[in-house]
Amino acid sequence: MKLRISILWVLLAVLALATGCKSDDYGDGSTPLDNAAFIDAAEVSPDAAVVIRKDLETFPREFSIKLVSPAPADSEIAFTVDEGAIGTYNRRHGTSYTLLPKTYYDLSETSVHIGAGKTISDPVTIVFKGLDAMELDKTYLFPVSITQTPGGIGLVKGSETVWFVVKRSSAITTAADLTDCYMWIPSYETPAGWAAIEGFKELTFECLVNIRDFTHKTAIGYEINVTSVMGVEQWLLMRVGDSGYPRQQIQMNIGGAYWPGNGRDWIVPALTLDPGEWYHLAYTWDLAASIGRLYVNGKLAYETTASWAEDTFNLNLLKTGGLEDKGYRFFIGYSYDPDRPLYGLISEARVWSKARTQEEIFRDMYKVENPETLPELRGYWKFDEGRGNKVIDHSQYHNDAECLDGKNNFENKERNEGTLKWNNAIEIPVLNKVE
Repeated sequence: MKLRISILWVLLAVLALATGCKSDDYGDGSTPLDNAAFIDAAEVSPDAAVVIRKDLETFPREFSIKLVSPAPADSEIAFTVDEGAIGTYNRRHGTSYTLLPKTYYDLSETSVHIGAGKTISDPVTIVFKGLDAMELDKTYLFPVSITQTPGGIGLVKGSETVWFVVKRSSAITTAADLTDCYMWIPSYETPAGWAAIEGFKELTFECLVNIRDFTHKTAIGYEINVTSVMGVEQWLLMRVGDSGYPRQQIQMNIGGAYWPGNGRDWIVPALTLDPGEWYHLAYTWDLAASIGRLYVNGKLAYETTASWAEDTFNLNLLKTGGLEDKGYRFFIGYSYDPDRPLYGLISEARVWSKARTQEEIFRDMYKVENPETLPELRGYWKFDEGRGNKVIDHSQYHNDAECLDGKNNFENKERNEGTLKWNNAIEIPVLNKVE
């Protein structure tokens, strides 16, 4: 249990002063020091962000009430939408937020039951509704406080109220967390899927990425020196770091040991990525002009000569003899083996069969309009599902991606389903607003 809870027994004498018990009758010999209640959403911090995607009309959120130790008897604990807590929040944060109007939520319950011997209630669901009428990017408060506990149960000071900070945002609010998993496109193993990834004369990779940590250990216990973003190992791969290079320096891998003379690595001088920061990365390549460019947050960061021996380029390497069982495929968050993962969040991953201009990249950093009408958009994974292990390809080619366990090694033909984690309470900074 978190630190706040782990020291509760040291603080129980103080909790008696903050008890929410409304009865002074302790005929069974118990006292308010026996136990304490808190809201699980406030266990780490009393502030809980509710960032709602702008195209949603309803959005559910759950919380439960928990006890420090098992309930000695069946217990009813009451709670309420606490308008009086608004002032406390605003004074602490220097804000002037107002209470979320009743028209925007349903909260049908006002109490929960915790059975004898249990420590947690069933979830309570708040349904935020009518969101199409809520003003974009305006922030409201929705405080929920425990108001009554039975005899012998006090309150955990600081976690008896949760302030849901509610905003319908114009930004991207959902991303996939590729911690200990990665994305594979099964249809790229078939002739039908090859149509989208063959015959390139120009190419663009794009994605929004937030790398949490560059120095962690992998799912199988190794400390990594490569963060794989997207692409094909030793063919065309956007990655960060490598043996002999700064751990956070972005680079492109073109060709490699299996295709000698067909390319090289190039490392962007003096450009490193910071952990926990959002970046829009775009790599473009024009084979005829032999020019490769890297754009960061819509701005040109690096340009170099990037030649190739053939007139066209494929992202499908399954036809290459002797490599069928290895990890030389197009992946998101993986390259060759499990020791090179993307430890962080990703959104808006795209593959184009054209070298997009800076103007196009800057304009479309966060959304592509009418993607199914664009034949040059070969793959478009928004990562906006918010749940599940499949990510839809919104291009006209419909090659959906699936999550595989981060311990899987394609070289050993492992294909075990992973658990894709989601972050549905983010706001990716919008850097292409035109003032």
